Amino acid sequence: MTTMAALWRRLRTRWGARTHFRRQEEAGAVAVWMLIITTTAFMALLGLVAGGGELINEQVEAKRVAEQAARAGADELSAASVRSGSDHVNAGDAIARARMTLRQSGWSGSVRVRGSKVIVTAAGTRTPEFLGLIGVSSVHVSETGSADAISASD
Repeated sequence: MTTMAALWRRLRTRWGARTHFRRQEEAGAVAVWMLIITTTAFMALLGLVAGGGELINEQVEAKRVAEQAARAGADELSAASVRSGSDHVNAGDAIARARMTLRQSGWSGSVRVRGSKVIVTAAGTRTPEFLGLIGVSSVHVSETGSADAISASD
């Protein structure tokens, strides 16, 4: 029994020494892993925020272009409406001018004329820089703007 107790004591002493040595060797490993994980999470969050900002800028740009094209189209009053003082839009000229404005701004879309109102939808596919890092290769953006023709000052 004494030999068994001595053997047991010796094993426990060696095992304790190895565990103590291993603990000293791995003392900073958790801190390094936490630094790597925290940095990765921060960079991913930064990319999402920057990518969201890019998308908002694209939507604002599409809205601005749609409204500008609608105003340009609404300026195309028909010759009869200019003589009579009414607010009737020449539909063909309004559509052509609004499409030209869209094209010059780098957007595509649709144009409708309803009475004296010109409605333009600017649409396009954009490639975000930051969201491309997480696999979003393209985003479709579409915004609508409208304008009323006014022939007389208020």
